[in-house]
Amino acid sequence: MQRRTSMLSVARMVARNDRVMPFYQPKVSLKDGKLSGFEALLRWRHDTVGVQGPDTIAAAFDDLAAAISLGERMLERVCADLARWRDNGLVLTRVALNLSPAEFRRDDLFDRIMGQLGRYDLPAELLELEVTETVFLGRGADSVGGTLAAFHRAGVTVALDDFGTGYASLKHLREFPVDVIKIDRSFIADLLKDSGDAAIVNAVLGLANQLQIAVVAEGVETPEQAAYLLARNCGHAQGYLFGRPMPADAAEALLTQTVKGGGSH
Repeated sequence: MQRRTSMLSVARMVARNDRVMPFYQPKVSLKDGKLSGFEALLRWRHDTVGVQGPDTIAAAFDDLAAAISLGERMLERVCADLARWRDNGLVLTRVALNLSPAEFRRDDLFDRIMGQLGRYDLPAELLELEVTETVFLGRGADSVGGTLAAFHRAGVTVALDDFGTGYASLKHLREFPVDVIKIDRSFIADLLKDSGDAAIVNAVLGLANQLQIAVVAEGVETPEQAAYLLARNCGHAQGYLFGRPMPADAAEALLTQTVKGGGSH
Protein backbone atom coordinates (compact mmCIF):
# COMPACT_ATOMS: atom_id res chain seq x y z
CA MET A 1 0.00 0.00 0.00
CA GLN A 2 2.82 2.37 0.94
CA ARG A 3 4.64 1.70 -2.34
CA ARG A 4 1.45 2.26 -4.34
CA THR A 5 0.70 5.53 -2.51
CA SER A 6 4.24 6.71 -3.10
CA MET A 7 4.04 5.86 -6.82
CA LEU A 8 0.75 7.73 -7.17
CA SER A 9 2.12 10.82 -5.49
CA VAL A 10 5.21 10.78 -7.75
CA ALA A 11 2.98 10.29 -10.84
CA ARG A 12 0.83 13.28 -9.88
CA MET A 13 3.94 15.41 -9.47
CA VAL A 14 5.26 14.21 -12.86
CA ALA A 15 2.01 15.16 -14.62
CA ARG A 16 1.56 18.43 -12.73
CA ASN A 17 5.13 19.69 -13.30
CA ASP A 18 5.22 18.63 -16.94
CA ARG A 19 8.08 16.15 -16.48
CA VAL A 20 6.77 13.58 -18.96
CA MET A 21 9.15 13.01 -21.87
CA PRO A 22 8.33 10.49 -24.60
CA PHE A 23 11.17 8.26 -25.80
CA TYR A 24 10.76 6.91 -29.33
CA GLN A 25 11.59 3.34 -30.33
CA PRO A 26 11.95 2.82 -34.10
CA LYS A 27 9.84 0.29 -35.99
CA VAL A 28 11.22 -0.91 -39.29
CA SER A 29 9.91 -2.67 -42.36
CA LEU A 30 11.58 -6.10 -42.39
CA LYS A 31 11.56 -6.18 -46.17
CA ASP A 32 13.95 -3.25 -46.65
CA GLY A 33 15.05 -2.27 -43.13
CA LYS A 34 13.59 1.22 -43.54
CA LEU A 35 11.99 3.17 -40.72
CA SER A 36 8.22 2.58 -40.74
CA GLY A 37 7.20 4.27 -37.50
CA PHE A 38 7.93 4.86 -33.82
CA GLU A 39 6.41 3.69 -30.57
CA ALA A 40 6.29 6.50 -28.01
CA LEU A 41 7.23 5.18 -24.56
CA LEU A 42 6.71 7.09 -21.34
CA ARG A 43 9.78 8.38 -19.50
CA TRP A 44 10.00 11.16 -16.95
CA ARG A 45 12.66 13.55 -15.77
CA HIS A 46 13.99 13.30 -12.20
CA ASP A 47 16.07 16.25 -10.99
CA THR A 48 18.92 14.23 -9.51
CA VAL A 49 18.88 10.74 -11.03
CA GLY A 50 17.86 11.74 -14.57
CA VAL A 51 15.48 9.90 -16.90
CA GLN A 52 13.17 7.36 -15.22
CA GLY A 53 11.10 4.53 -16.73
CA PRO A 54 7.36 3.86 -16.32
CA ASP A 55 8.02 1.05 -13.81
CA THR A 56 8.76 3.72 -11.17
CA ILE A 57 5.14 4.93 -11.38
CA ALA A 58 3.45 1.67 -12.48
CA ALA A 59 0.57 1.95 -9.98
CA ALA A 60 -0.56 5.18 -11.66
CA PHE A 61 -1.76 3.37 -14.79
CA ASP A 62 -4.52 1.64 -12.82
CA ASP A 63 -5.67 4.85 -11.17
CA LEU A 64 -8.26 6.73 -13.22
CA ALA A 65 -7.15 10.31 -12.45
CA ALA A 66 -3.40 9.63 -12.60
CA ALA A 67 -3.64 7.53 -15.79
CA ILE A 68 -5.63 10.26 -17.54
CA SER A 69 -3.22 13.02 -16.48
CA LEU A 70 -0.19 11.05 -17.66
CA GLY A 71 -1.96 10.03 -20.88
CA GLU A 72 -2.80 13.67 -21.61
CA ARG A 73 0.79 14.79 -21.03
CA MET A 74 2.13 12.02 -23.27
CA LEU A 75 -0.29 12.82 -26.09
CA GLU A 76 0.51 16.52 -25.83
CA ARG A 77 4.27 15.96 -25.94
CA VAL A 78 4.04 13.51 -28.86
CA CYS A 79 1.86 15.92 -30.87
CA ALA A 80 4.25 18.80 -30.08
CA ASP A 81 7.22 16.68 -31.23
CA LEU A 82 5.46 15.66 -34.46
CA ALA A 83 4.50 19.27 -35.18
CA ARG A 84 8.08 20.42 -34.58
CA TRP A 85 9.48 17.75 -36.89
CA ARG A 86 6.97 18.74 -39.56
CA ASP A 87 7.83 22.44 -39.18
CA ASN A 88 11.50 21.48 -39.59
CA GLY A 89 10.62 20.06 -43.00
CA LEU A 90 10.74 16.35 -42.16
CA VAL A 91 8.51 13.67 -43.67
CA LEU A 92 6.58 12.30 -40.70
CA THR A 93 6.00 8.66 -39.90
CA ARG A 94 3.27 7.12 -37.75
CA VAL A 95 3.74 7.16 -33.98
CA ALA A 96 2.11 4.56 -31.72
CA LEU A 97 0.91 5.56 -28.26
CA ASN A 98 -0.13 3.17 -25.50
CA LEU A 99 -3.56 3.67 -23.94
CA SER A 100 -4.11 2.30 -20.43
CA PRO A 101 -7.44 0.58 -19.69
CA ALA A 102 -8.19 3.34 -17.14
CA GLU A 103 -8.26 5.94 -19.94
CA PHE A 104 -11.15 4.10 -21.61
CA ARG A 105 -13.26 4.69 -18.53
CA ARG A 106 -13.55 8.32 -19.54
CA ASP A 107 -16.34 9.29 -21.94
CA ASP A 108 -14.40 11.96 -23.79
CA LEU A 109 -11.36 9.86 -24.82
CA PHE A 110 -12.12 10.17 -28.54
CA ASP A 111 -12.80 13.92 -28.42
CA ARG A 112 -9.74 14.56 -26.28
CA ILE A 113 -7.34 12.75 -28.63
CA MET A 114 -8.86 14.14 -31.83
CA GLY A 115 -8.89 17.62 -30.28
CA GLN A 116 -5.18 17.43 -29.53
CA LEU A 117 -4.41 16.31 -33.11
CA GLY A 118 -6.53 19.22 -34.39
CA ARG A 119 -4.76 21.69 -32.13
CA TYR A 120 -1.43 20.83 -33.78
CA ASP A 121 -3.01 20.41 -37.22
CA LEU A 122 -1.86 16.78 -37.49
CA PRO A 123 -3.66 14.20 -39.66
CA ALA A 124 -5.25 11.27 -37.77
CA GLU A 125 -3.23 8.83 -39.92
CA LEU A 126 -0.07 9.81 -37.99
CA LEU A 127 -1.40 8.29 -34.77
CA GLU A 128 -1.62 4.64 -33.80
CA LEU A 129 -3.27 3.66 -30.52
CA GLU A 130 -1.98 0.54 -28.81
CA VAL A 131 -4.36 -1.25 -26.48
CA THR A 132 -3.91 -4.48 -24.57
CA GLU A 133 -6.64 -7.07 -24.30
CA THR A 134 -7.32 -6.05 -20.71
CA VAL A 135 -9.35 -3.09 -22.06
CA PHE A 136 -11.95 -5.60 -23.28
CA LEU A 137 -12.28 -7.19 -19.86
CA GLY A 138 -12.37 -4.38 -17.30
CA ARG A 139 -14.97 -1.87 -16.24
CA GLY A 140 -16.51 0.04 -19.13
CA ALA A 141 -15.53 -2.72 -21.57
CA ASP A 142 -18.91 -2.36 -23.33
CA SER A 143 -18.06 1.11 -24.64
CA VAL A 144 -14.52 0.18 -25.77
CA GLY A 145 -15.70 -1.26 -29.09
CA GLY A 146 -17.60 1.92 -29.97
CA THR A 147 -14.64 4.13 -29.05
CA LEU A 148 -12.17 2.07 -31.09
CA ALA A 149 -14.57 2.04 -34.05
CA ALA A 150 -14.79 5.85 -33.89
CA PHE A 151 -10.97 6.12 -33.96
CA HIS A 152 -10.81 3.65 -36.84
CA ARG A 153 -13.35 5.67 -38.87
CA ALA A 154 -11.41 8.87 -38.18
CA GLY A 155 -8.25 7.34 -39.67
CA VAL A 156 -6.39 6.50 -36.44
CA THR A 157 -4.76 3.04 -36.55
CA VAL A 158 -5.70 0.59 -33.77
CA ALA A 159 -3.07 -1.91 -32.61
CA LEU A 160 -3.54 -4.88 -30.27
CA ASP A 161 -0.47 -5.01 -28.04
CA ASP A 162 1.06 -8.05 -26.27
CA PHE A 163 -0.94 -10.31 -28.57
CA GLY A 164 -1.29 -13.89 -27.36
CA THR A 165 -0.61 -13.14 -23.70
CA GLY A 166 -4.21 -12.22 -22.80
CA TYR A 167 -7.65 -13.81 -23.21
CA ALA A 168 -9.98 -14.55 -26.11
CA SER A 169 -7.70 -12.89 -28.66
CA LEU A 170 -9.40 -14.37 -31.69
CA LYS A 171 -12.80 -13.10 -30.62
CA HIS A 172 -11.36 -9.60 -30.33
CA LEU A 173 -9.93 -9.76 -33.83
CA ARG A 174 -13.36 -10.58 -35.14
CA GLU A 175 -15.35 -8.07 -33.09
CA PHE A 176 -13.12 -5.00 -32.94
CA PRO A 177 -11.48 -2.86 -35.63
CA VAL A 178 -7.89 -4.06 -35.21
CA ASP A 179 -5.42 -2.84 -37.88
CA VAL A 180 -2.20 -4.11 -36.32
CA ILE A 181 -1.21 -7.06 -34.11
CA LYS A 182 1.94 -6.78 -32.01
CA ILE A 183 3.50 -10.15 -31.20
CA ASP A 184 4.75 -10.04 -27.64
CA ARG A 185 8.52 -10.16 -27.05
CA SER A 186 8.12 -13.24 -24.83
CA PHE A 187 7.36 -15.30 -27.98
CA ILE A 188 10.21 -13.78 -29.98
CA ALA A 189 13.00 -14.28 -27.40
CA ASP A 190 13.30 -18.07 -27.83
CA LEU A 191 11.76 -18.24 -31.28
CA LEU A 192 14.70 -20.18 -32.76
CA LYS A 193 15.13 -22.59 -29.82
CA ASP A 194 11.59 -23.25 -28.63
CA SER A 195 9.32 -25.05 -31.08
CA GLY A 196 6.26 -24.01 -29.04
CA ASP A 197 7.08 -20.30 -29.40
CA ALA A 198 7.82 -20.79 -33.11
CA ALA A 199 4.46 -22.54 -33.62
CA ILE A 200 2.61 -19.67 -31.91
CA VAL A 201 4.42 -17.01 -33.96
CA ASN A 202 3.78 -18.95 -37.20
CA ALA A 203 0.08 -19.30 -36.34
CA VAL A 204 -0.30 -15.59 -35.52
CA LEU A 205 1.42 -14.58 -38.77
CA GLY A 206 -0.72 -16.98 -40.80
CA LEU A 207 -3.90 -15.71 -39.17
CA ALA A 208 -2.95 -12.03 -39.56
CA ASN A 209 -2.09 -12.49 -43.24
CA GLN A 210 -5.43 -14.18 -43.86
CA LEU A 211 -7.29 -11.39 -42.05
CA GLN A 212 -5.12 -8.74 -43.76
CA ILE A 213 -3.96 -7.33 -40.44
CA ALA A 214 -0.43 -5.88 -40.25
CA VAL A 215 2.01 -7.46 -37.77
CA VAL A 216 4.80 -5.94 -35.69
CA ALA A 217 7.15 -8.34 -33.86
CA GLU A 218 8.45 -6.86 -30.60
CA GLY A 219 11.79 -7.51 -28.93
CA VAL A 220 13.74 -8.51 -32.05
CA GLU A 221 17.40 -8.59 -31.01
CA THR A 222 19.25 -10.77 -33.54
CA PRO A 223 19.52 -10.86 -37.35
CA GLU A 224 18.48 -14.55 -37.19
CA GLN A 225 15.17 -13.66 -35.52
CA ALA A 226 14.58 -10.93 -38.13
CA ALA A 227 15.34 -13.35 -40.99
CA TYR A 228 12.98 -15.99 -39.53
CA LEU A 229 10.15 -13.44 -39.25
CA LEU A 230 10.72 -12.01 -42.73
CA ALA A 231 10.63 -15.49 -44.26
CA ARG A 232 7.17 -15.95 -42.74
CA ASN A 233 5.72 -12.67 -44.04
CA CYS A 234 6.04 -10.59 -40.88
CA GLY A 235 5.90 -7.00 -42.11
CA HIS A 236 7.45 -4.95 -39.30
CA ALA A 237 9.63 -5.31 -36.23
CA GLN A 238 11.00 -3.33 -33.34
CA GLY A 239 13.71 -4.19 -30.84
CA TYR A 240 17.32 -3.55 -29.91
CA LEU A 241 18.49 -4.88 -33.31
CA PHE A 242 16.97 -1.78 -34.90
CA GLY A 243 17.19 0.79 -32.13
CA ARG A 244 16.58 1.42 -28.46
CA PRO A 245 14.04 3.96 -27.22
CA MET A 246 15.55 7.43 -27.78
CA PRO A 247 14.75 11.03 -26.84
CA ALA A 248 12.91 13.27 -29.31
CA ASP A 249 16.01 14.94 -30.74
CA ALA A 250 17.61 11.56 -31.55
CA ALA A 251 14.35 10.46 -33.23
CA GLU A 252 14.38 13.70 -35.23
CA ALA A 253 17.98 12.96 -36.31
CA LEU A 254 16.87 9.49 -37.44
CA LEU A 255 14.03 11.01 -39.49
CA THR A 256 16.47 13.50 -41.03
CA GLN A 257 18.78 10.63 -42.02
CA THR A 258 15.86 8.75 -43.54
CA VAL A 259 14.94 11.76 -45.68
CA LYS A 260 18.55 12.21 -46.84
CA GLY A 261 18.86 8.54 -47.57
CA GLY A 262 15.73 8.68 -49.70
CA GLY A 263 13.91 6.38 -47.31
CA SER A 264 10.19 5.88 -47.82
CA HIS A 265 7.48 5.81 -45.17
